[in-house]
Amino acid sequence: MTAQHHEKVRVVIDCSVEERACIKMLAARKHMTISEYFLSMAKEELASKSKVPNKTTLAAHQEALSGGGTAYDSMDDFWADMGLERRAKS
Repeated sequence: MTAQHHEKVRVVIDCSVEERACIKMLAARKHMTISEYFLSMAKEELASKSKVPNKTTLAAHQEALSGGGTAYDSMDDFWADMGLERRAKS
């Protein structure tokens, strides 16, 4: 999410009057509007999900900690093993 957009869009949530009142009270407890409350929950969810490694990453990390995996003498060797041509120069 690198692009900053300042145009607002409307999101509609179907709920009862009682549910809306409950949501409004939860938002008020945090000194937020309903919109701010829902957006903060969405941002927290995204942040927490992006920090949790998936099973493949965890397995690779454990393998590396155990002395497994492949070590390279240089980035050129790494890129060659990946079958890619190195584009950036250091």
